[in-house]
Amino acid sequence: MLRPDGGRTRWIVAPVLSATLVVARASSASAQPVNARPDGSGLPGTDKLQQLVNGAYLWVLLLTLAALVVAAAVWAWGSQSNNVRAAADGRRGVAVALLAALLVGAAPMLVNWFYALGR
Repeated sequence: MLRPDGGRTRWIVAPVLSATLVVARASSASAQPVNARPDGSGLPGTDKLQQLVNGAYLWVLLLTLAALVVAAAVWAWGSQSNNVRAAADGRRGVAVALLAALLVGAAPMLVNWFYALGR
């Protein structure tokens, strides 16, 4: 790559890159290992945050149930009235609501599994 004055940038990049590598190696040699683990007593208000998560969890499950009931009603109405589009939309809504319930129900297990995988 040419600079505006006709010189090459490699003469500028090489010393900067080597200096960066030297500084990175020196800092990594003196760095201490980092350790982290979940601790419920580490911050104030953790119990309130857990209550908030549990409440939101209930609301999401209730909304998923409502979506499932509405989608099933649309599917039944579409099937009975020979409305192919409504029946297809109802089927899709039932599938989405069931998948959402599966993901919401499996969320704590998935988070714990990925946390254990990363340790």
